[in-house]
Amino acid sequence: MFLLSILLFVFAFTHASAANDEGLETGMWRGVIQLKDETLPFNFLLTDSAGAIVITIINAEEKIRVTEITVAGDSLFIHMPLFDSEFRVKYEPGKMTGLFLNHTRRDNNVFPFSATAGISGRFEGHKEAGVNISGKWECDFSPGTADSSKAIGEFVQTGYQLHGTFLTTSGDYRYLQGLVFGDSLALSAFDGSHLFLFKGVVDKEGVIHGRFFSGNHWREDWIAGRNEKFELPDPYSITYLKPGYTSLAFSFPDVNRKMVSLTDPAFKNKVVIVQIMGTWCPNCMDETEYYSRLYNQFHQEGLEIIGIAFERFPEFEKAQANLKRLQQKFGIQYPLLFGGQTGESAAKALPMLNGINGYPTSVFIDRAGKVRNIYTGINGPATGDAYEKWKDDVNALIEKLLGEK
Repeated sequence: MFLLSILLFVFAFTHASAANDEGLETGMWRGVIQLKDETLPFNFLLTDSAGAIVITIINAEEKIRVTEITVAGDSLFIHMPLFDSEFRVKYEPGKMTGLFLNHTRRDNNVFPFSATAGISGRFEGHKEAGVNISGKWECDFSPGTADSSKAIGEFVQTGYQLHGTFLTTSGDYRYLQGLVFGDSLALSAFDGSHLFLFKGVVDKEGVIHGRFFSGNHWREDWIAGRNEKFELPDPYSITYLKPGYTSLAFSFPDVNRKMVSLTDPAFKNKVVIVQIMGTWCPNCMDETEYYSRLYNQFHQEGLEIIGIAFERFPEFEKAQANLKRLQQKFGIQYPLLFGGQTGESAAKALPMLNGINGYPTSVFIDRAGKVRNIYTGINGPATGDAYEKWKDDVNALIEKLLGEK
């Protein structure tokens, strides 16, 4: 399906035209973000919408519409729609050069960027596959180390084109797109903030040996073998209340600096989801988009949601700006609170939990104020059937708790 979408885009914009009066070529572009030891490619569509430049970032079936674009002379300032990140580039006929700046990070956050018009391919290289890796794979990240962790790789290959994702105990790697060339594979994703690049080689026994790059701050090996029966640990078993606790207790400021607590009258005799998240977290965005709809659907029946954001920065003002942006993006009607900085301070903010073992984490509380379930992570839209099951499970749980009087 993602191939069909791209082909339709290319067909619609085969004949390049000028966007506004800026001399920018409309149609498909290939962008490249330079990491310290690799290049991360992605595609975007540039269109002219009633005289305004619009960029649509493409990751397989995902389409991210970018409209906050300022033109100044031969320069473009492109602000991402959700994350606190931007491009600052100069353009000339058919080319852009400049920087990508990711303000969600304190360091390793400035990257050289270039783009070329008229290129719909993502990765360069041979367009002939020597293997087919479609299917389900049991994966080990950082194998043989203390940081080793399990994941499920799910891939769909059509010819040499490849898309898929990795499911982990804390979420998924969203929409990955790439290709298979010979016995090698390459997949990438760029969502406006996160820079994910996976490379791998399939050996004679059919085992994938790979390397994962996340921006400039993370590198690790991964290995995978086919296993249709492999499953990850139960997401309801990873995070739990410590002995002696039956609920959560907290008091954090919302975006207007009003302190909000679970004991406030607004939450008395209500079913409450406490959403532990962060504005830097891509899986949290998937969950937030769904929870905003869920809140609107069940609020009149007694559902409340409280989002607690743990950010990479300790400053309230920065968190406030990012949370307000999130509210506007998804039309969120429930309170978003700033819980503090990620890391040890986040765990200390909610000491009744055995830890914050993944972003997002959802705590489901019944009308009596008792924690009934805790779900770590999320299977997002890129996981297909797993995402539909996650939504069905959440809906069923909420309907059950609302039905208890």
